[in-house]
Amino acid sequence: MVRRSRIVSIALMVTITVLVHSQQIQVKEAETYFRIGQTFLHTGSYDAAIEAFSKAIQIKPDYWEAYEGRGCAYANRGQFQEALKDFSNLIRLNPNLPRAYVHRGLVYLHLKETDKAISDFNKTLELEPQNDKAFLGRGTAYLSKGRYKEALSDLTRAIELNPKEADGYANRGAAYLALDDLDRAITDLTKALQINPRHVGAFHNRGKAYLLKGLYDLAIADLTKAIQLHPNSFMAYYDRGTAYFRKGEYARALVDFSKAIDLNPQNPIGYIARSAVYAVRKEYNHALADANKAIALEPKSADAYLNRGFVYEQMEDYQKAVADYTQAISLKPDYDRAYFNRGMVYKKLGKKDGAIADFKKVLEISKDEELRKASEIALKALGER
Repeated sequence: MVRRSRIVSIALMVTITVLVHSQQIQVKEAETYFRIGQTFLHTGSYDAAIEAFSKAIQIKPDYWEAYEGRGCAYANRGQFQEALKDFSNLIRLNPNLPRAYVHRGLVYLHLKETDKAISDFNKTLELEPQNDKAFLGRGTAYLSKGRYKEALSDLTRAIELNPKEADGYANRGAAYLALDDLDRAITDLTKALQINPRHVGAFHNRGKAYLLKGLYDLAIADLTKAIQLHPNSFMAYYDRGTAYFRKGEYARALVDFSKAIDLNPQNPIGYIARSAVYAVRKEYNHALADANKAIALEPKSADAYLNRGFVYEQMEDYQKAVADYTQAISLKPDYDRAYFNRGMVYKKLGKKDGAIADFKKVLEISKDEELRKASEIALKALGER
């Protein structure tokens, strides 16, 4: 009986030893696949990385590092739903890892779920109060929500913690641009480009800042660089077309606005802009076709009605111009440009009282110095100032 017991014990020990060795082999095999996945991830071979990380997870289902690696590979491929699942599993397996929440927060940003992104970045900062990536991510989320002062605060902190990260300067520059603080925007965007000379967002936004400052050649140079780096950017073509238009280079503006429309035919602003070019070139049939297309795409767009009113004004069809400018005002009651344009048409029609009322309204509501000055000149011509 004792002998049999010993045999059973030995057999059990052998079984346990085999199991332990088998588990050790499996762990090593999982680690091998993980290292292979890391190599592929770092060289940009994302499909191969995903395959390797998946094998590691299949062997070792609680391998949180493999979920992290595969999530990063999915994110780099633009497969954000898959990345979201992996980063959520990463958090489930390692809930106190600060960067896990940064990973998921960035995915939420790409999915435009900014409140969830902010929540994840907040969690990171609870775990690690000096995490520069969390400040950068949360600042970017605030920027996308139009909470510019909060964005500036977070992005400034991100820069303080990591002054070599181009995105900190690029995104803070975008916040300054949104606040119309153009000089600070240009300074930050220039710094971003010193760190990363291929930062497409920095080129684009600095081009927009130059455009708003009336520095059209500088704007065109930056926007051209943005287009070279990102040839399918609707807004880069639109903004460069605007710079050409303001320079009076209408043929080039027409090319850019047409390209913008090709890239995004459902966005009305491309048609609005191209319509304005056709109008100044006196190609009124094309101008009206584009103006009508913009209104069809966005019937509540004050800009679309303002634009068609401008086309009618160029055609000297003043009654229709007034009707469209009035519609623009009804859709956007503080639309200074619509009041000014309608005032100019009233002036042409000899409707002095209507013109005076519109120019005075511009002075009441507008912060645009050019519009204000033009309104003052018009009022003087009408004997009011």
